[in-house]
Amino acid sequence: MTWSKALLQKLAKDGMIKSVFIPPEPKNKVVIPKEIGPYKLHIISVLKKSGLDFKEEYQFDEVRKFRFDWAIEEYRIAIEYEGIFSEKSGHTTISGYTKDITKYNLATKLGWKILRYTADNYLEIENDLKLLIEKNEYNK
Repeated sequence: MTWSKALLQKLAKDGMIKSVFIPPEPKNKVVIPKEIGPYKLHIISVLKKSGLDFKEEYQFDEVRKFRFDWAIEEYRIAIEYEGIFSEKSGHTTISGYTKDITKYNLATKLGWKILRYTADNYLEIENDLKLLIEKNEYNK
């Protein structure tokens, strides 16, 4: 059960609980737009902090118009955030999942390394990027 401000106020009004102190909203509250979300925001912050030149919504194929969420062209690294936890996700239908597989297979054939993240593993991006960049520098 989530104890929301509205629920606590209702319980207090109905006499179910004694009054509860609810702190005021901070004046400079940071609002993360829902379409970005904390997971994508973390990935973006890691990419910015890395100093690597990256592009968002990078179209890597002219024919199918496939795009990566983020791409680091210099190292041919693609980063995808799989929004499988949202209510409306094309990633969870058979046709949407198949389209993703087709996209990833094409990208792999074209020499891209694809890093895929969800809400459960997005914190791994920093170490994954370091490993791929170090490996690439070693192979030069």
